[in-house]
Amino acid sequence: MTTTTSSGGRMGKKVLITGVLGQDGSYLAQLALAHGCEVLGGVRGEVTPARCWRLDHLGVTSRVQFIDFDLMDPPLIQQQILRHRPDLIFNLAAQSSVGDSFNTPVATAEAGGMGALHIFEVARHADWSPRVFQASSSEIFGELSDVHQSEKSFFNPKTPYGATKLFAHIMAEAYRASYGTFVSTGILFNHESPLRGENFVTRKITQSLARIRLGQQHKLSLGNLSAQRDWSHARDFVQAMWDILELPKPDNFVIASGRMTSVRQFAEMAATRAGFELRWEGEGVDEKGIDRSTGQVIVDVDPRFYRPYDPEQPKVDTSKAREMLGWSPAASLETLIDDMMAFEFSQLRV
Repeated sequence: MTTTTSSGGRMGKKVLITGVLGQDGSYLAQLALAHGCEVLGGVRGEVTPARCWRLDHLGVTSRVQFIDFDLMDPPLIQQQILRHRPDLIFNLAAQSSVGDSFNTPVATAEAGGMGALHIFEVARHADWSPRVFQASSSEIFGELSDVHQSEKSFFNPKTPYGATKLFAHIMAEAYRASYGTFVSTGILFNHESPLRGENFVTRKITQSLARIRLGQQHKLSLGNLSAQRDWSHARDFVQAMWDILELPKPDNFVIASGRMTSVRQFAEMAATRAGFELRWEGEGVDEKGIDRSTGQVIVDVDPRFYRPYDPEQPKVDTSKAREMLGWSPAASLETLIDDMMAFEFSQLRV
């Protein structure tokens, strides 16, 4: 008989997390273990100490059962799911960088698109009815088409990453409608944490500013400072993922904070927490963030970091998640940046 924790999580469940070594996968593994679940961590390639640093940071590495799982290997996907019979499958694995997807469009599509489809197909035929969560992305919206983006907005991606995520998103809906497969999606806007990879702009900002403060780096070079994003804490997002699979029926949910912040503002807030007070001079590629007390150029613009395509984002309508899940971000943007900066200094001062 299945029991539940006081917070709604089902104890005794077996949870498969693809991409368990990533930011979201690590936080989700911690959450599932806290709910008394057995966690299977799907990993492609060798599990090395260097790759487990996020799970190590959370103190849960030894409690995760790692299994070989490659989204580009359909027979392996089927073999592992049928062998382990997970109750919940969280498909988080993918080539997760929008910027990198411009350089590797084929691999991005094969893993993020077809890999998800193979998981849906195994779940469709499974005799124990596993529930599947597919990590979708705000990149599926593409160009600005609505005043607010929601589950009902028009999808028009212009990046390889966004197009791949849209394919998986639409196939999830098709499997629900055509076969009755329990596949839910979370249309995830930007979510960050100390566990974010260094190739993402938020982590680049916090790490670089900590290094500059400690005299280990001269300045931080960024691309489009005016680009706006809806940033949240990854811990809040994995809670939303968990809550989505707790619902009696599968559905799609936009997950975001509803607060838009520019790259410039994010950098300024992080700089303040690093002990700098920035003033901005110039425009476009000539813009610079200068420390008021020393006159040092802390931030400048490098055209090499501009994306080939970087659409404007509108505000996000998260009313469905609030009403059906009772979910809203627990951490503010200020708290997120505090967490990231504290982590950077703790690592650099070791």
